[in-house]
Amino acid sequence: MIITIDGPSGTGKSTVAKGIAKQLSYMFFDTGAMYRSFAWLVMKEGLDPKDQNAVEAALLKFQFEMQRDQKQSRIYFVNGEEVTEKIRTQQISLAASQVAVYPKIREAMVKIQRKFGHSVDAVFEGRDMGTVVFPEADLKIFLTAKPEVRAERRYQELKRKFPDVSIHFDEILKEIQERDDTDQTRAVSPLKKAEDAILIDTSDLTAAQVIDKIIRLYKPRQKFPKMKWFYKIVYWLARWFFQCFFRLRIYGIEHFSPGAAVIVANHASFMDPAVLSISCLEEVSFLAKQSLFKVPLLGFIIRKLNSYPVAQGASDAAVFRLMIELLGQGKKLLLFPEGRRSSDGQLLPLQRGLSFIVQKAGCRVIPAYIQGTFAAWPRTRKFPKLFGKITVVFGSSIEYKELEDKTSSRDRITEKTAYSIRRLKEWLERGAIGIPP
Repeated sequence: MIITIDGPSGTGKSTVAKGIAKQLSYMFFDTGAMYRSFAWLVMKEGLDPKDQNAVEAALLKFQFEMQRDQKQSRIYFVNGEEVTEKIRTQQISLAASQVAVYPKIREAMVKIQRKFGHSVDAVFEGRDMGTVVFPEADLKIFLTAKPEVRAERRYQELKRKFPDVSIHFDEILKEIQERDDTDQTRAVSPLKKAEDAILIDTSDLTAAQVIDKIIRLYKPRQKFPKMKWFYKIVYWLARWFFQCFFRLRIYGIEHFSPGAAVIVANHASFMDPAVLSISCLEEVSFLAKQSLFKVPLLGFIIRKLNSYPVAQGASDAAVFRLMIELLGQGKKLLLFPEGRRSSDGQLLPLQRGLSFIVQKAGCRVIPAYIQGTFAAWPRTRKFPKLFGKITVVFGSSIEYKELEDKTSSRDRITEKTAYSIRRLKEWLERGAIGIPP
């Protein structure tokens, strides 16, 4: 899924786009940083941004990279040199607007953006994302704000970053107005609102309020595969049962997105697989003992509910191959990597098999925490106790491709997943305020 956020400078595009990407566990692509990086190269080479031929020739020397530092913040490189802070000056910002008007420059940048966007769920921030680069985007946002408000924001930002530099509000306001004119009147990809984009004026809104508005717009636009009729009937009957008899509550649905993933949760009760399955927004798959499939009615039902048989005594390699195959088909797979049901309802250490599966499948992990099933049906009871309260919380997904050091990724996947489940537990115990981490 692609979300585009367009608008003039100073409207909060970058802050909002980063916030949305973080909440949805999407990738964030700052297209402005790419243009600024190219403008930095043009200035470094001593070229005049108004010299179209010279600027276009500089494309041959332009090698752009994005990486993440230890704090997971994005850092940018041009020809191997880090330029993250260097591209945030007002001079580079103005030069970026000047070089962006040239058709060959925009064509080259658009190719990079499209190649990236068609491979992942991402939030793209820029000036022509919804009109030119991704006209087919699933959700398009256009941010605006009063020029004076935008100038004040930029003024405060520059004062924080460059406290020793003399900065004047009037100059910034003038530059913003000049840049608006340049962006809106250029012949190629002018700054304008896409017809199907949603306009949001951020003049009197905080970044958090804007993010909340967009998240609310995003939810109904998610595209999940349709459930098969039998699965759908059982799904809604089971939901009704758990909501009536166990007051089932589900948090963190905004972290749930289409595509292959391993859904990982704590395990304390017989109920956990059913509760977790009906808390998801699409069909999920799971493994079950082969002997269960030999029971006439039960075998039919669990097969229709996407259960796959595992023979008694099957090797770990055979089970892993089956799980990796399912993930390769784009399915979501339920796993309880603690390895057994908890005897006291507390969290148990995760087994390392999870890391192997995620690494081989190259998929993401969606952590989840289940509360209340232990009290309703612990391993010591033969039958469940009705009229309890059950809660499921989904957390931010863990992207395997985001791990920088692949050599130690197995340990990191296990550690990050266990940490995420603990945080979800703490979030719920603190009162479930805001969006789950």
